[in-house]
Amino acid sequence: MALQINLKSSEVKLVEALNAIPMPSGWNVVHFHLTDLLEEYKSEYHVKIAINLIHDLLKDYDGGLFLMSDQSIVVLCNGLGRALQNKLIFQLRYLYMDDPLAYTESGQENPDFCTNYDLTYDVRAFSDWASRRLALSARKVIPEISDRKAKPAAAGNPAEPAIPPGLFSATRLATIEQDLRYADLSRVIHRQSVCAAQPNTPVRRVFDELYIHIAHLRQMLKVDVDFFSNRWLFKYLTQVLDERMIALIRHNPTRYLDSPISLNLNVETLLSSWFAEFDAMLKPSAKVSIVIEVPVVDVFADITAFMVAKDEVQKLGYRVCLDGLTSRSFTNIDRSKLGFDLIKVQWNADVTSDLKTKENQEFAEAVQRNGINRVVLCRCDNKQAVEYGQALGISLFQGRYLDTLINPASKVEN
Repeated sequence: MALQINLKSSEVKLVEALNAIPMPSGWNVVHFHLTDLLEEYKSEYHVKIAINLIHDLLKDYDGGLFLMSDQSIVVLCNGLGRALQNKLIFQLRYLYMDDPLAYTESGQENPDFCTNYDLTYDVRAFSDWASRRLALSARKVIPEISDRKAKPAAAGNPAEPAIPPGLFSATRLATIEQDLRYADLSRVIHRQSVCAAQPNTPVRRVFDELYIHIAHLRQMLKVDVDFFSNRWLFKYLTQVLDERMIALIRHNPTRYLDSPISLNLNVETLLSSWFAEFDAMLKPSAKVSIVIEVPVVDVFADITAFMVAKDEVQKLGYRVCLDGLTSRSFTNIDRSKLGFDLIKVQWNADVTSDLKTKENQEFAEAVQRNGINRVVLCRCDNKQAVEYGQALGISLFQGRYLDTLINPASKVEN
């Protein structure tokens, strides 16, 4: 084990390091707000001393030191006990003892000097902060990228080499974000129907899920980064895609709102100004035909923010669906208590066909508890999935098998 020093692309590397931690218990973070120092203490000389001091104290510990783009320093460390943490903070304060950020005029320790996080309890708060830092650093380099693209390489000076596939940086994220904001996303928007399917009756379309096909998006943008490889990266990019999706619908409502639809949106999007602008241009009759699907990981990441967003959009007339449940997590959910209109559960192809098993009996009970007309079994790729769901009381389905029943001639694969 050794403390890793990160001096470049630290916002990206910090998010990657957080994502690589299997269990947050035992991990601590100290964020030194050195960006707020007086200018005379922001020299390269002071930064080097601070980095060397931290490294000498923690060099045998598992973790990393991250010099952020604003010159603040984040220390992520496993097994950083309270005594050692206090020693680290004291030594950094002593280095900057003449700056009011370290000590107030009365000689008291300034609480603004640093922020401590115990990831056993604070992992969500710190992860959200790290994600915002990543987004901010990416946006800052977008103009720089545009300028560099506009200037041809001078004679005798080779152009900057392309970033090797798989290598990721804040600059690379900025390039992807810029492409997402200007790409014609209408080319990669797909529809997949949620259908009512009961035994011995024709399948009927209830509404269409409107979504951006990520694989097709990558092909269109010629991006070799796996958007799903890092959950924080994916969450950030989906917020950008939310904004673009809403903008597309606003500018062409007759194309996208000609029939009932559902949209996958983040909680942050529902609380944003662009969603408020989108809502303002819709008639009440259009809102009642829109289902907003919110991923379960987003809901429980900040349940308070979600409840505020959910209550607000339901008052405006939209319906809200909890998305991303597995057959196991579904049995622990009470739809009425959480206030959802619908719930989506993923079909598990490995589940046994014996309906008398404990697992299937609990699933059937959960269907009855949450409402047989309020549960959607999705990812149904074959007839067996639909028959299984029907046997357990479900009447709403989504998946490729339903696609073939609704539109047998379609060559588009969801």
